[in-house]
Amino acid sequence: MNLRRTITVLFGAALSLVMLVTPVGAQSTQTGASTTYQINARHDGSLVDTAVGAPPLSRKWSRDLGGSVSYPIVAGGRVFATAASPDGYGTTLYAIDAATGENAWKPVGLGGTYWWSALTYGGGRLYAQNYDGVLTAFNPVTGKKIWTVALPDQYSFTSPPTFAGGVVYTGGAGSGGTLYAVNAADGAVLWTRPVENGDNSSPAVTANGVYVSYACELTYAFDPKSGAPVWHHRTGCSGGGGRTPVVADGGVWIRDDGGIALDAADGTVRSTYGATGRAPAPAFDGRQGYFVDDGVLQERHSRTLATRWRFEGDGLITTAPIVVNGYVYVGSRSGRLWALNGATGQSVWSTDVGAPINGPDEQNVSQPLTGLGAGGGLVVVPAGDLLVAYGQ
Repeated sequence: MNLRRTITVLFGAALSLVMLVTPVGAQSTQTGASTTYQINARHDGSLVDTAVGAPPLSRKWSRDLGGSVSYPIVAGGRVFATAASPDGYGTTLYAIDAATGENAWKPVGLGGTYWWSALTYGGGRLYAQNYDGVLTAFNPVTGKKIWTVALPDQYSFTSPPTFAGGVVYTGGAGSGGTLYAVNAADGAVLWTRPVENGDNSSPAVTANGVYVSYACELTYAFDPKSGAPVWHHRTGCSGGGGRTPVVADGGVWIRDDGGIALDAADGTVRSTYGATGRAPAPAFDGRQGYFVDDGVLQERHSRTLATRWRFEGDGLITTAPIVVNGYVYVGSRSGRLWALNGATGQSVWSTDVGAPINGPDEQNVSQPLTGLGAGGGLVVVPAGDLLVAYGQ
């Protein structure tokens, strides 16, 4: 065998090995950090982190934050979360050392009406938003405020912000609705676009679109840079409220009115998958989708919607699932956390977190939006007032 053929054969073998060990859809997963609600800017709940070992995991630390805890941001050796104030309106931002569970810097009051706030992370900064639309950028190492902006024209902000490509995207409501694109460097509003309602829909962002979804399947796609409309899916009804969309496998997954998947490129209906009014956001690992509804988790193919397995647990599964290195994590109102093999549905580990693991409430502002997170070797679970971290 000559040298050229030897190199070709070796390269082909190496490429085949990469294809064998790389999970389907790995290029669409978040790596090593949870940066917004449901892990990443697409909200697909998928993470690859070689520092997170295969379950079983052990408890590393637990914190009682004195109020209902938000979904965590896990990045840069820190775990960030907000908690509802036990004394009057407002929430408190916590920065916790991921290794020790101790405060990395002094907790910061975020103020605002009611008990809602939400976080996103990117470009080496942490961003916090309260119900009144006050958006603040923090140095995640020191806790120092870098800038603060009061978003204009609306007074009700219940859509968690999303960082992508140097921009923070978020939504507001009150008089109609507004989608905002904010320069992450200085807090300047780059563009705004009117939407119907503007509630409870964290923007899902890719290189080609910013997607938001409201009542009656009302869904928009905008250009991330200019804000120009790309497409608009509407039906014959109207109403208030919204739900965070998930972008996965070329589809925008909407849970309103029974659950539909829209084509991300043009907004046409690709499939109807069925979802009740309280179903949390699904998670995806390539074309494997994981859906929680009516207390049960099931795996479904993202194109055929065929189900290979169902996991009932204790019948009280409530959380939006996340997928970490091929393992699906879900929590229950009973306080149980499970890790399942994503391919087979077999439960490989479970533990009692110590408090009910509540599902995300996308309709009310009596607490921050909650959800699971992972990164930096940890799986992080909000459970009532507790924030609990698991790892090897």
